[in-house]
This record gives sequence, structure tokens and C-alpha cells, in this order.
Amino acid sequence: MLSFLEYASERRILELLIKERVKVALKCKLQNASPKTIEHKAENNLSLSVTEQIFLLMPPRDSWCRPQKRERVQIQQGNSRNQKQLLARSIAITIKRHRNSGKEYKYLNNLDEFIASIRRDIASNDPLKFISIKIIGKKKSVNSDNVVILRPLCVFESLREKLLIALASKYLSEIFDPFLHSEIISYRPPRIYHNSENMIITTRDNAIENIQAYRRSHINIYVAECDIQKYFDTINHDVIRGCFRKFADQVKGIHPDFDYSVVERIVDAYLDSYSFYNNVLIENEHLLKTTPPRAYEGPKDELFVRRGCYTEAEFAESKDKIGIPQGGALSGLISNVVLNTIDNESILKTDDPNRFFCRYGDDIMLMHTSRSKCEELIANYCKVLTDNKLLYHEFVSVADESICRSDGTIRTAFWDLKSRSPFLWGRSATEKESVDWIGFLGYEIRYTGEVRMRRSSLNEKFKSVKRKYKGSIKSSFARGKSRLKRTEVVESEILRYAEKFAGDSFSNAKSLNRNKYSETQALKLKRYTNSWMFKMVYKMARRNGLSKSDAIRLWNEAKQRGGTNYPTTS
Repeated sequence: MLSFLEYASERRILELLIKERVKVALKCKLQNASPKTIEHKAENNLSLSVTEQIFLLMPPRDSWCRPQKRERVQIQQGNSRNQKQLLARSIAITIKRHRNSGKEYKYLNNLDEFIASIRRDIASNDPLKFISIKIIGKKKSVNSDNVVILRPLCVFESLREKLLIALASKYLSEIFDPFLHSEIISYRPPRIYHNSENMIITTRDNAIENIQAYRRSHINIYVAECDIQKYFDTINHDVIRGCFRKFADQVKGIHPDFDYSVVERIVDAYLDSYSFYNNVLIENEHLLKTTPPRAYEGPKDELFVRRGCYTEAEFAESKDKIGIPQGGALSGLISNVVLNTIDNESILKTDDPNRFFCRYGDDIMLMHTSRSKCEELIANYCKVLTDNKLLYHEFVSVADESICRSDGTIRTAFWDLKSRSPFLWGRSATEKESVDWIGFLGYEIRYTGEVRMRRSSLNEKFKSVKRKYKGSIKSSFARGKSRLKRTEVVESEILRYAEKFAGDSFSNAKSLNRNKYSETQALKLKRYTNSWMFKMVYKMARRNGLSKSDAIRLWNEAKQRGGTNYPTTS
């Protein structure tokens, strides 16, 4: 087994840096950057953004070498990420040619020193400390007091820290993955799943496929759902460290030469850099005074004590070690390691052929052919959650008056529930606690097999269309300020924007099957997309000197090329 220092080779660090540079190139963040300004800031030890730090380590954009035609064709015939691959290959070729040229390039000296410093940090025994974390509040919802509730997303503003965390995450993910149970779907490297022919990255569609397979082979299915309350904001650092050491011991039992202490320094520094109470909630006093008022939302402190997660004294002492950074490279692995431990100690403790269990992040789906067994499993799961200092949302019965109407139909409030007590999947005249549809990972699945998009997921697609319009209309071409003069060139550019604008709609939702519900959703999305695409095409055409008739002709042609697709699976 490779040690962490061997794993963090110069080549692997360079690959990660090139990947970061490609991200910057695709976001066009350096189009107006001045190399002299960035170098001046570096020489005077002024603060540099991650983008500027990458700029100093990579070749200038105008010197990038183009891959040979045979290689370009080979990449373009591959997958949908061909643009990223082409850019990455261009940078790699450029660095190699510059190294072999015999000339001195300043960026190469910076690059070599940076890679050497990363490897020195890994080889050292000194404790690490990450101090560059920044909290970005993303709008989540608006509460009844008109306060904008924010989701705390975290970024590390030091390229060194970002690279160390990424290396630790990749290394531990590969080593720990064989010890995770198979039905954790998210944040996994490529693996053989359910006797698949090739290594695959499991997605939410694998989870839906498993649910459909279980539905077809069982009758009288009872479903229970339990959602962890503010999982990333409430998880305890001591629990994380304990779970990681258990995994490390399992690895060491098979590979005696494995040394977890080397990478543990990075995990500890990652955890110590962040606390939900000290880094996030402390900002509420200032944010509530802004217009509109904003705030981060966490569970009530007394709830931890009432549920038995902590005593009052323990909770007061633990506030500086509760929560992990949302969006951090290690957070997905931390989630899997901790929740794998909880799953194995509760729901998966014994084998049961009539049980179905699947996890995606902190979302679970539990099914069983026996109501009593389903209730027992979910009760055990909640107990182990509490033992690991985690909260869950209160369970609500689908027979509750706020959920079930007098005629037995279900109100829309059903879809807002976080945790649901066991209920029968499929409408039943004899069982009041029965529901025809269940929701999981953005889909809604009927007992008879139809699949449609969840309403909240469909609304996100509508919002995405509007965001695309606003982004497209801000370009210099859309404002009529480009240098394109020839009519055929202008029309070609407009059609290119239209194709990009339409996107592939439902074609990436592989679990959808064609039925009256999904077709209605696709039709609504198509009409909505076409209305915004017409506005975009018309404005671009008129602002670039085309006539009204030309604008309408272009829109009709754009509709033929793009528009919203119906679900492609049957």
C-alpha cells in the first residue's frame, strides 16, 4: 500500500493544480487579470486570491500548446467533459515543452517550489493549522418573519490548504471505500456495484433503480423516512475522529504498513478550522441588521439536551467542535464514514431479505414487508443517531389531519415532511396510513411504477432557465457590442447561444419513464424554455442589426435544434 507521501507525488499534485486552472479558465476569471499586478502583489506579500495563486503557478494563457489533431479527435469522441480534458491536456503539454526547452520560465520555478512545499508539509511531523476558511451565505429560504435564511458554504482561500485537503480526501476515499457498505450511493469513487461489468460512479439513479427492483419483487411494502436535522452543522468532531480511527484500524488489520497518523494531521486541521457555532452563528448579530435581514439557522440548543445527545455542561463545552464545512473536499468522506458506522450499528446490524435500505448523503430510504419490523428498525436507527450526538426531525404520521384529507387523499404538505412514520406504499381502502407516491432524491415514484420529477426539482429547472437567460443576455454579443458584422456569422452565433440555452432538460434524469405525469411536466418545461429562448434570440437579433422577420426565422430554427426533450427512458 502506498504511504500518503508516496501517494501525494509531484505528478498527482500537478494534476490537481491543472484541474484548478481549467476551472478558472472555464469561468473566465482571469480574462482581465494583469500578470504584472499579480506579480507585484506576490513580491510585496499582499493577499492573493486562489485564482491569482494559480495564475502564478501555470503558464500564461497565450502560450498554451494545442494537442495534435489525432489526440483532439480522440478526446472529443469521449465523454461530455471533452472541453475540460482538452484544456487540461493543453496545459500539461505546455508545461512539458517549457521544461524541455532549456529556457527559464518564472512560473516553473514557482510551480516547483510550491509542489516541494506541499510535500514538505506532508512529510513534517509538526501540527497543521488551516486559517483561510471563508463562509459564504447562500439563500435557502425566507421564514415567516421575512428573514432570509442562509446556507453556510465554505471555501478555503489558500491554495496550499485546498491542495492538502484534496489530497487527503482522495487518498482516504480510495483506502476507506472498501469498508463502506454498498448501499451508500453518494461521494464514492468508481467501483463495481451490484455485479456491474465496469467500474461506475453510483448516482441517485442507481438508488431509484434499486427501489423499482424491490417494488417489483415484493408486496405490502411499508416505508419509513428519517431525515437528520442540520447534519453538517451538528456533527461532533470527537465522533468523527472516533469513526475515522475505527476505519484506520480496519485498514491496518489488512495492510499493517498503513500509517494513519500522517494524514490524520490534515483531518485534525480540517476539523479544527471550523465550528458552526463559532464561525457561522456568530455572524447573525450583524446579518440581522442588514436589509433585508438575513440569518443562519441552527437547531435549538435545548433540543440537544432534551434528546439526550449532551448534558447542558457537555453541550456548552462542545460548541467549538460541532459542525463541518459544507462544500469542503473532506466533508463528503466524513459524512460517509460516520453514517456508515451508524447504519451498521442499527438498520444493517442483521441480514434481512425483506428489508430495503439505501443512503444518499444524509437521506435514507427504508422499506420492509412488515410494519412492526419497519418501526423497530427506524427506532433503532434514531437511538444510534442520538448516541452519536445527532438530531433527527420529529416523525409525522401520514394519517395526521394536516397531511391526510377526510376523503383519504394526501395534501401537498406531505412532500414537505422530513421524517415520516412507517406507512403502506400504495393506496389502500383498509389502511388509513397509505400513500400512492413516495419521494426520494428529487423524484416521485408511484407504487404502480410511474416516475415523475419532484415539484421542488421541477421548480429548480424553471429557475435554471431564467438564470441562463439572464447570463446570456449580459454578453457583449447580446448587447450588440461585438465585432461580428456579417449576417451569416451573426445568425450562427445566435443559434449557438440558443443550443447552449436549451440544454438537455430531462435527458439527464435517467430514472424518469414516459407516463402522463412526466410528459405533462416536460411539456410545461418546454413551453417555459421556449418563451425565454424567444426573448433571448429576438433581443440578440435586433441588437445585432437583423430584422424582425429574421429574428422570428432564427427562433423557429432554434426550436428545431434545441428545446426541451421528453424523458428518453421507457
